[in-house]
Amino acid sequence: MIGILTFYWANDYGALLQSYALKTYISRFEEAVLIPYFPPPLRSRYRLLRCNPEASLPRRCYEVAQKMCPRTLCANWRVKREMERFRREYLTRSRQVLGSSREIGEWAQDIDVFVAGSDQIWNPEITEGFQEGYFCTFRQWRKKEARYVAYAASIGAKRLAKEYDDILRGLLSWFDTISLREPQSAAYIGELCDKKPEFVLDPVFLLDRKEWRELWKKGKPGKSRKKGYIAVYYTEYNPEMAEYLRRLERRTGLDVLVLRPRWGMHHWTDRAKCVICGDPRRFLQWIEEAEYVVTNSFHGTALSILLRKRFVTFAHSTRGARMRDLLTCARLEERLAQTADAVGQIDGLIDWEAADAALEKEIRHSKEFIEREILAPSGEK
Repeated sequence: MIGILTFYWANDYGALLQSYALKTYISRFEEAVLIPYFPPPLRSRYRLLRCNPEASLPRRCYEVAQKMCPRTLCANWRVKREMERFRREYLTRSRQVLGSSREIGEWAQDIDVFVAGSDQIWNPEITEGFQEGYFCTFRQWRKKEARYVAYAASIGAKRLAKEYDDILRGLLSWFDTISLREPQSAAYIGELCDKKPEFVLDPVFLLDRKEWRELWKKGKPGKSRKKGYIAVYYTEYNPEMAEYLRRLERRTGLDVLVLRPRWGMHHWTDRAKCVICGDPRRFLQWIEEAEYVVTNSFHGTALSILLRKRFVTFAHSTRGARMRDLLTCARLEERLAQTADAVGQIDGLIDWEAADAALEKEIRHSKEFIEREILAPSGEK
């Protein structure tokens, strides 16, 4: 049996879809389970009345008051319920929640291969410091032989602050083999351990375009809009991206629909509308049926490529390397927008055959890595 440690618990489209993809692909060859590891420091992140703990007391009170508005509260509760339904249907039905690395070791007695990844499981800015379960430190307490593999793990940047180096060096020592989602961080991780990290693609690329389209049709597809629209999926506000959207909106006359897993959004354009969708399958449909996609999200970029959308990506201010690496891998560097002046580039022709060919090489390598490092060892037992 193969156990996967990832962000399955996150109420986030990208986190849920990459978890689904990795489990679905591995399960074709051997039984795979998502280990219900949910570190306590992260459990407040998706509470309905969560506010910024670093904000002043008046500001926190204001945020809570806003979220207690019936409309907001109902919308956010519905999203949380729909994501939990998707999680129960496709990821794990376990009601148990593991909070520590040692608990994982005690729970996972029948597992022969542990897979940590994908997503930013090694980014301390995301995970509130390093969470040991994502580094398989429970290996020290297990008596049964097993294999420990990092698949498409990410630190979210080219390298971390120097203060993390010694801690990370020790944590990486628990793995038998390591693969990373971003090639730019390979040299840094390689310096910290005695293993040569391999580059593999995010799990969403393990499933093809047809499979993603079939997934959203398994849900309850919403009514298709007769008029086209510009879909926006973002992880941070970007003034240049906002101006880009205003210009694109004026030029095309299309509605700007901001896809969100919770109520509320930044001001992108005067006419932009917030679209709340909890079920990741519905999110896929909104992306699929959009005329254009504008994003600064890694998974927003990945799904735009997989679904062959006319899109542009703005790099994240601190974690932009992952988008650049992905676009370079797909030979789509021209889809990276820097300023609002590049508004015309979204209509540029995309050679999808060339992009698919470039990605196919890396997809094949990623699947070979899974077969060699994850499936073959377990099959020998």
